[in-house]
Amino acid sequence: MPKILIVDDDVRLAEQIHDFLLLEGSVVEIVHGVDDAIQMLNCFNFDLIILDWSLPDGTGVAVCRHYRGQGGLAPIIFLTGKDSVESKEEGLNSGADDYLTKPFHPRELSARIKACLRRPRNFQMETLVAGDLCLDRTQRKLTKAGKAIHLRPKEYGLMEFLMRHPNRYFSSKELIESIWKSDSETTEDTVRTSIKTLRKKITADNEECLIKTMQGYGYKLEVES
Repeated sequence: MPKILIVDDDVRLAEQIHDFLLLEGSVVEIVHGVDDAIQMLNCFNFDLIILDWSLPDGTGVAVCRHYRGQGGLAPIIFLTGKDSVESKEEGLNSGADDYLTKPFHPRELSARIKACLRRPRNFQMETLVAGDLCLDRTQRKLTKAGKAIHLRPKEYGLMEFLMRHPNRYFSSKELIESIWKSDSETTEDTVRTSIKTLRKKITADNEECLIKTMQGYGYKLEVES
């Protein structure tokens, strides 16, 4: 369940992309300008950024350079009507990973997003494995020893996130920022409840759960190296 930020002042196009990616299982945020984009990127974690070139208060290039300058690693795909070699060169040199010229079909954008998320920098794989748990990101299906486990959307998001970052603790705040929308009223209690439910679903009787909790550190998925 990748978390994607769309930065585009074309409200109709942004909503069309939002709706298409939502159907594919992504968590999607929309902002319409440079300042709002920088604020979102400073406050929240995203797996990928879709960035329009021309914005009311500046350019996507400025956003890209700022984000990369702050150490941001999420893939960036530029959307623009500019199709000159010089423009493409400027966009890619500013730190973007891909470049899509308007107009385009949402399926092409989706394919480019998936290609970016498969790149090693973000440790994305179509299948994630932890012990006898196997998560198929293509079909959005979790199995345990070959038996399917039904997960609600946010339970799936938590499981995928923890499996992508094994043996690393995340606080409730970090999980909220990475999995829930920025305008969500999600609290730490919601995270605790979701983790508790997820533990029950993935743990057999008399079996130690892979999801660990440590006071002051948060939650992690413990996987043998």
